[in-house]
Amino acid sequence: AAPMSAWYADSGIDLRTHARVERVEPGAVVLDDGTRLPAGAVVVGIGARPATAWLAGSGIELGEHGEVLADDHLRTSVPDVYAVGDCASFPSRRYGERLLVHHWDNALQGPRTVAANIIDLTPAAYDPVPYFWSEQFGRFVQYAGHHTSADTTVWRGEPSGPAWTVCWLHGSRLVALLAVGRPRDLAQGRRLIEAGTPMDPDLLADPARPLKAATA
Repeated sequence: AAPMSAWYADSGIDLRTHARVERVEPGAVVLDDGTRLPAGAVVVGIGARPATAWLAGSGIELGEHGEVLADDHLRTSVPDVYAVGDCASFPSRRYGERLLVHHWDNALQGPRTVAANIIDLTPAAYDPVPYFWSEQFGRFVQYAGHHTSADTTVWRGEPSGPAWTVCWLHGSRLVALLAVGRPRDLAQGRRLIEAGTPMDPDLLADPARPLKAATA
């Protein structure tokens, strides 16, 4: 978060991480450490819940977050009923856990698997590499993968600079990366995550070396 705080500050924004809101008062937000921040307006971004209450009694099994529980071919618990997009979670063999991905890229990928099932093809298990992006104060920020299981973090480039990438590895395998102003890293890294290609952390740390040339 420190590199992001610096470029937010350049735009006149005070970015605070690990801050918790105690309460909102007229004209101010009070943090749990007693800090009082004047505020004319408050925007709250706390995520989303799938609107699936209408499925109660349908026989379609829902998960702990209210999402439709799909299998690795996006089939629900009711025969011939499929679920795609951010209302459905699916088991990821790549990451060893069930994923609930709130991004349009997930809704774009899923229908291909469903269509293959409907027309009696044999699709591969649905296990995409999650992808997110944002543009923040003129910088393009992209993330691919899922790094909860990572045990190694590798930086490519200086965090204080205008462009850098953070890579997360589990063992020698690239599992996620965050690229700021380095779209080529994102494109190559996403393919390396999909392939499960072993990486060399020392080569990976060289920002002048293409990501695809940092394999073990």
